[in-house]
Amino acid sequence: MADSAGWDEERQHFQEVLQAWNDYMSYSMQRNNERRKALYSLPRAHQDRLLGLRADVPGPAGSGTSFHGFKAKLQEVDDRIRRNADVLEAMSEFCRTFLGILEDNEAPLSTQDRIKVSETNQDRVRTAMKQMARDWSQEGEMERLLAYEPILDALVARLPNDRRAQRVLVPGAGLGRLAFDIARLGYTTQGNEFSYFMLIPAHFILNATTHVHQHTLYPYIHGASNWVHAADMLRAVAVPDTLPSALPADSDFSMVAGEFVEVYAKPEERGTWNAVATCYFMDTAKNVIRYLEVINALLPRGGYWINVGPLLWHFEHEDVPTVELTLDEILELVVQCGFVIEETRMLEPQMYTGMPNHMLLHHYTPAFWVCRKDRDIDMAPVV
Repeated sequence: MADSAGWDEERQHFQEVLQAWNDYMSYSMQRNNERRKALYSLPRAHQDRLLGLRADVPGPAGSGTSFHGFKAKLQEVDDRIRRNADVLEAMSEFCRTFLGILEDNEAPLSTQDRIKVSETNQDRVRTAMKQMARDWSQEGEMERLLAYEPILDALVARLPNDRRAQRVLVPGAGLGRLAFDIARLGYTTQGNEFSYFMLIPAHFILNATTHVHQHTLYPYIHGASNWVHAADMLRAVAVPDTLPSALPADSDFSMVAGEFVEVYAKPEERGTWNAVATCYFMDTAKNVIRYLEVINALLPRGGYWINVGPLLWHFEHEDVPTVELTLDEILELVVQCGFVIEETRMLEPQMYTGMPNHMLLHHYTPAFWVCRKDRDIDMAPVV
C-alpha cells in the first residue's frame, strides 16, 4: 500500500495473523479444558463409567501405544494440540519476514491485541490445517484428484506443446498445490492468493521443506462430534506428500500475494496469460462480473479459462453489497463477457477438506467448464 496509514494497517493485520498461529496452543488447550471441566461436573458414578470405558484411544503417530477411558482421550487431545503448536509456531517464525511486511526486530502485539486475535482468527487457523491436509498430504489425494485432474487434463488437451512458453495463472491458489501441479506439467505458472491464512502455510511448505512427510499435523482434533472411533479424530496427517523443490530445473513457478482484481486488472497484465485456471474461486466474488472482465483482459484471443467449483457465495450473509447468481446466470454472463464455452458439465460429488470416517460428510457437486476467449470486452469503471 502506498499510503502510510494503509501500510500500518496491513502490518497490523499481518501481525495478527502470525499471532493467531502462536496463540493456537493456549486457545485450544482452554477449549479442551472445558471438556475436562464438564467431565468433573458429572455425578461421580457417571465419571467412573466414562473413566472406565475400554474403547481404544491411540497414542501419537509412530508410538505404538494406546490407552482407554474418556480422561485418556482428553489427555491425548492435549498431546496433539502441543504437537500441532510445534509446527504452527515454527511456521509463524519462518514466515515472520515474509513479503517484507515485518522486520526481524518488530515488536510483538500487545497483550490486549493478542486476546482479540485469538477470539477472531482461531477458526481460520483450524481451517488452514485442514487445507494443508487437502493440498499437501496423501490423505487429500482423492479430493485433489476429483477437483484438480479435470483442470490438468483440459490444460494438456488444449495447450499440449511448448509448455514452458505457455503462461498459466491460478487465482485463489490457496496453499499452492494446483499451481504446483500445473508447473510440474511444464507450464510457466503463477498462483495468486489474498488470505495470509493461506499464504503463510503455503510459503512454509514450499520454502521450508527438505524432505517428504517432514511435518506431522493432527487437523481433526478440534471437534468432538460425529466420530466413530477416537483414532479417526486423533489421526496424523504428514505433509508434504511430495517435495516442492523437486520441480524440474527449468520450471517457472511463483506465488503472488494480493487481491485478484487489484493485482491483475493492471494494463501491463492484459493479454499476457495463455490460460487462467480457477478452482473453488469464482464464488469468492462480491461482483462476479468484475472477475469475468479481468479474466477476459488477461487472455489473448484464443486463450483458455478453465474452471471447477460450486457457487457458495462467500459474502451472501455479510453486511456488504454482493450479487449471488445461479449457474445458468453465470454461464450466460460468460458468453456476454467474450467467451465461447467449449465444454461444460457437472462433476461427481466431492468433499472439500472432508474428515475421513466422519459421520457427517458435506459434498459439493461442482460445475466444470472450459472457455475460449473469442473477443475483447470493455471493463466497466469502478464505482
